[in-house]
Amino acid sequence: MCSLADSVSNSENTGRSDCRTLAPACVSIIAPIRDEDASIGALIDALLTQSYQPAEIILTDGGSSDQTREIVRELQKSSSVPIVLIETAHAYPGRGRNLAIAQAQNDWIASIDAGIVPDSNWLKELLKAAIENPDALIVYGRFEPVTDTLFSECAAVTYVSPLANSRFIASSLLHKSAWQAANGFREDLRTGEDLVFFENLDKAQVPDAHSQGAVIFWTLRPSFAQTATYFVASSFHSLRAGLFFNWHYNVSRLYLLILGVCLAGYFQPALLWAVPLIFLLRTERRMFRWYRVKNPNQLWSKLLDPSRVLMVTSINLVIDAAMFCGMFLWIMRDCVAAGLERRVRTDKHACRWTSSNNYDSPRSRH
Repeated sequence: MCSLADSVSNSENTGRSDCRTLAPACVSIIAPIRDEDASIGALIDALLTQSYQPAEIILTDGGSSDQTREIVRELQKSSSVPIVLIETAHAYPGRGRNLAIAQAQNDWIASIDAGIVPDSNWLKELLKAAIENPDALIVYGRFEPVTDTLFSECAAVTYVSPLANSRFIASSLLHKSAWQAANGFREDLRTGEDLVFFENLDKAQVPDAHSQGAVIFWTLRPSFAQTATYFVASSFHSLRAGLFFNWHYNVSRLYLLILGVCLAGYFQPALLWAVPLIFLLRTERRMFRWYRVKNPNQLWSKLLDPSRVLMVTSINLVIDAAMFCGMFLWIMRDCVAAGLERRVRTDKHACRWTSSNNYDSPRSRH
């Protein structure tokens, strides 16, 4: 029986391997999708041209209202790799991944998302890292945001980590046992389910590894409106996931500071100059952190570019506003509405208990 190492070595010697003939090395690629008719074709094409071929590609459609399913069905007809389409009426990414992993025919699962294009050696590099780290049950690849416009570059500066060893579920290879140890992905979250999954992996002490050669290219939201919509949902579901201290805590502290400065400025107007200074310093800090890693040769020219400073500041403010909108929605839906619902259920139960008690009492029969 061939080993995983033999299989990858064989793929390097022949240029490409058919892992369907090498059972231990077979890998299933999974991706949750929804309303991705503009990007699903590019993703599937990139997966079919991997230097190491997967055994199967499993896509879970979480309720697309566009032509996504039709495009996938058409590509199934001519694909050299089996493409499995799981159709469900409504599924967030966590449920999409759980359904796909449960149906996968192989123990090793490569996870990716729609809106992403992997490098041609992405899967092979993940497998190499798994071989070099035999104890690892999950391998994280690297992700690079597509920064082909000023907006996308500044968006990356604002909310994408420049660190090479960041964990990203949409560029990973995991063993089914790791998924089971973490109790799968939460299915009630639009975003943040990956962070909860990582926390559960850490609690279960699942060993991991990183691959710098396994790269995917991630297309960010291309406009202020789409960025705002995404981060409203992200804020809401992050709070639902119990991740307040991952994001909301620090931003809330910042705005409490700004509020304090504004109140002090009522009595000492000169202090109000501190408000734009705080936002400027925040922007420059983000830009320094990004360009020091990504473009150190042009660090100072980037930091002093007024168009970039203005754009990063604007995107940051949009995300802040979206965060507070999502927080408000969470308070209204998960706190106020849920509290009222529990109170109604309690009152109904109390009424039924009282009616039953009165009916059974001796006085009620006279």
